[in-house]
Amino acid sequence: MKLLFQIVVILPLVTFSQVGGEHGYQILNLSSNARSAALAGSTVSIADGDISQFFENPATIDSVASRDIFLNINPYFTDAIVFSGAYAIEMKGFGNVVVGLHYLDYGSFERTDPTGSLLGEFNAQDYAITVGKAHKLGPVTIGGTIKVLHTSIDSYGSTALVGDVGGIFRANDNWTIGMTFSNIGGRISNFNELTTTTIPFDVKIGTTFKPEHMPLRFTLTSNNLVDSNVVEETSGEGRSNEQVEKMLRRVNIGAELVLSDNFQLLVGYSHKRKQELKLDEVSGGAGFSYGIMLHIKRIQMRYSRSTFHAAGGSSFISFQTNLNNFGSIL
Repeated sequence: MKLLFQIVVILPLVTFSQVGGEHGYQILNLSSNARSAALAGSTVSIADGDISQFFENPATIDSVASRDIFLNINPYFTDAIVFSGAYAIEMKGFGNVVVGLHYLDYGSFERTDPTGSLLGEFNAQDYAITVGKAHKLGPVTIGGTIKVLHTSIDSYGSTALVGDVGGIFRANDNWTIGMTFSNIGGRISNFNELTTTTIPFDVKIGTTFKPEHMPLRFTLTSNNLVDSNVVEETSGEGRSNEQVEKMLRRVNIGAELVLSDNFQLLVGYSHKRKQELKLDEVSGGAGFSYGIMLHIKRIQMRYSRSTFHAAGGSSFISFQTNLNNFGSIL
């Protein structure tokens, strides 16, 4: 356990590489489910039957049951809203395949001419259609997904085909380690010839562990491991302080209070989000997140809240069940 903790915390200091360009496909940067949102925004090491985790790490599909279904709604800011959903299908001789959709609707915008006269409205959307499969080899599971990405603004659009590769190692029933390589691929089409939008490739590593005889389950996730610009260069603070700041911005911390199989409380902290979105005089809770899980009549319900700045945050509501139990629910 001590060795793994050193890997998750120290690895961010030694895995910097430059990634150029301006990232597009913003749907890839948004949490797809209430659980990950409550645990600071990203998780790659939770593999306990939660189908929504396949968005984070495809290797978690090995813990999912056939006909599991998941739905999530996230009212974002102003008129923007995010939807996500996933469904597990058992294919004979092939095992479980999970299909998912992550959709961001930016809302409607006014279209005007150069003089400011109103000409009507236009819409903007992002979405990712994902198909994933995992294969278990003893304590190690390897998984992969293929994602079709599309972003559109009015009549302009861009499409990309990418994939994720992830792994899960189960040290024991209470300790898992996960790692993902996300968004490997390229564009199929672009808005126009002048656009230089890039796809946000990322590498994440994390661990989830529950100490024996404690009702707490902890999750540590190191992310942004290929981005050297996670913090701006500073002057006068010293290189050692800058390195510590870079490390802290790459580690998300989350904990689940497991009171029973039917009731849990969750909390998380993202130092990167706090530093980027806090006000000069007060953080306003930026970087903190929390949530709750209730399991009632075979329906698992989650609510979480992520605080972005003093002006407020964003809420997530998720539901998961298995269609084989639908008759029992009614």
